[in-house]
Amino acid sequence: MKKMKNSDDAVVGIVATFLIVGLIVTVISMIQAVYVPEWMEQTEADHMEVVADQFSQLKFAIDTQSAIKEPDTPISTSITLGNKELPFLTSSRAYGSLDILSDECIVTITNDSGPVSYPLGVIKYSSANAYFLNQAYICEAGAVILSQSQGNTMSIKPAFSVSYGYGSDINISFTIINISTIGEKRSIGGYGTYPIQTEFSDNDTTVFPDVKNITIDTNYQNAWQKFINNTLINSGLNYDGYDTNFSISVDDDSMILKFNNSITVNLKLKYVKINAQIAPGWIIDVKGVSKNL
Repeated sequence: MKKMKNSDDAVVGIVATFLIVGLIVTVISMIQAVYVPEWMEQTEADHMEVVADQFSQLKFAIDTQSAIKEPDTPISTSITLGNKELPFLTSSRAYGSLDILSDECIVTITNDSGPVSYPLGVIKYSSANAYFLNQAYICEAGAVILSQSQGNTMSIKPAFSVSYGYGSDINISFTIINISTIGEKRSIGGYGTYPIQTEFSDNDTTVFPDVKNITIDTNYQNAWQKFINNTLINSGLNYDGYDTNFSISVDDDSMILKFNNSITVNLKLKYVKINAQIAPGWIIDVKGVSKNL
C-alpha cells in the first residue's frame, strides 16, 4: 500500500508539472499571437510620430538657415530610421531608409516671356514597418509631405502666401528650397539614429510679372493641389462660377495651376539652395551589423 501511494504521488506530480508547463505555453502563445503584434504596431506608430517631429526640426533648421543666410554654418538634426524588436519574445524590427535625391521635383513658372524651370532636390525618409502602415516623409520645395498607400498630404506648409484685394493685382510670394548633396553620403538604411547636416549655400529672388501658369512636377500632386487650392480660396480668389480666377489640374506626375487671363498675377519667387549630407557615425544596417561610416 505504501508503494502504491508513493507511485500515485509521483504520477500526480508529473501530471501537475505537465499541466503547469502547458498553461505557461498557452499563456506565452496567447501573448505572442495577440499582444505582441499590438505592442509592436503601437511601437512602430510611436516611432512614426518621432520621425514626424524630427522632420519638423529638420524643416525648422532649413528655414532658419534660409533666413539668416550664413554659409559654412552647418546645423545637425537627427533622424531615427526604425526600432528594435521586443526582448525575450519573437517580433520583427522596423527598418527605414533616408535618401537625398536630386531633381525629384521641378517648379516651372510661365509668363509672357516663356517658362522658367527650377529642378529641386529632396530629403526623403521611407519606413519598412513590420506591423504598422508604411509611411514616407518628404522635405520637398520647402514643404514636408506625408505619403502613404492611401494618398499624401501636406504635413508642414511651405512659404507660399497670396495678397489680393478685389479688383487689384494678385501678388504671390513663394520660397522654394533646393536640397543638394555634398560629399558621398546620400543615403542610408537600417534602424539607428544618426544626424543629417544642412547648411545654407546660395539664394536668388526673381519677380515674374503676369504669370499664367505654375507647374509643379512631383510625386505628391494631391498634397500640393489641396494646399494651393485652399490657400488661394482663403485669400479671396474665386474657383467656381462665371468669374473664375484660377483652375488646378493634376496628372500622373504634375500639378498645374492656371490663372484666368482677366487677372494679373505677379510672383515673387525666392530660390534657396541648401547643401545636405548624411553625417558620419555608427549606423546599424539591415543585418544588424555596426559599421563606422
